[in-house]
Amino acid sequence: MRTLGVLFTAAALAATLAGCATRRDVVTIDTRLSEIEMRESEERRRREEFAKAREANEAAIRQMAASLRAQMDELRDELRVLRGRVEEIEYAQKQARGGGAEAGGGSPPREDRLQRLEESAQQLAQRVGRLEEHLKLDSPAAAAKPESRIRPESAAVPTEQELYSRAKQFFDQGNMPQARRSFEELLQRYPRSDNADNAQFWIAETFFREKAYEKAILEYQKVIEKYPKGNKVPAALLKQGHAFLALGDKVNSRLLFEEVIRKHPNTAEARTAAEKLKEIR
Repeated sequence: MRTLGVLFTAAALAATLAGCATRRDVVTIDTRLSEIEMRESEERRRREEFAKAREANEAAIRQMAASLRAQMDELRDELRVLRGRVEEIEYAQKQARGGGAEAGGGSPPREDRLQRLEESAQQLAQRVGRLEEHLKLDSPAAAAKPESRIRPESAAVPTEQELYSRAKQFFDQGNMPQARRSFEELLQRYPRSDNADNAQFWIAETFFREKAYEKAILEYQKVIEKYPKGNKVPAALLKQGHAFLALGDKVNSRLLFEEVIRKHPNTAEARTAAEKLKEIR
């Protein structure tokens, strides 16, 4: 009787320890995911601050460019006035030379004034030239070129299948940033698409291919949480395990491989997970 009691106690203790181990495994993965999410949030905050600073700098540059263009217009007007006065004096000189040669020739004071005006006009032209060079403008018409930056949107909205095919083509070509943008556009335009879970999975894959493993883990998690009944959940769990393994975290990768086998047996992902477990044990 005493032997049976001891066995029962041992069995109860083993079950308790197994339960504690399972809970501890879950806590370990949740803790690591929380750490990654915190780092991702901090990185997002830094990107937003950088974007705000860049916008402020661009606004300041645009304001300075507008001020320089205004100065340039004023200088052009002043230059035109000076050139007009030079022409008037030259004309008056010709008239004086033609009508009063017998009086002893031209007028030195008027010639000195003409020379000063010509020098002023030349200096103004040089200033205008420097401003144009600074603004990378050849003429006033060139200043209007930045206004044409806005590109009109295409009138035809692509279908979800067109977006998916285009994004997958970018992915197959190895253009991960463009593929990611296209998959994100699909999710934005067609959030209830039948391809939504696949698109989210491929977004995660683009980060995995770029070796941005922590970002990939978070994107795979979206597949698991947003599309729990989708056919990409086993693959997302498996790839999370691969990502943790690439980060050198064998504990969490092992837990995820075991979860694939436990929750999705008789699948290709489960067989792959079993092989990976043999490698890391």
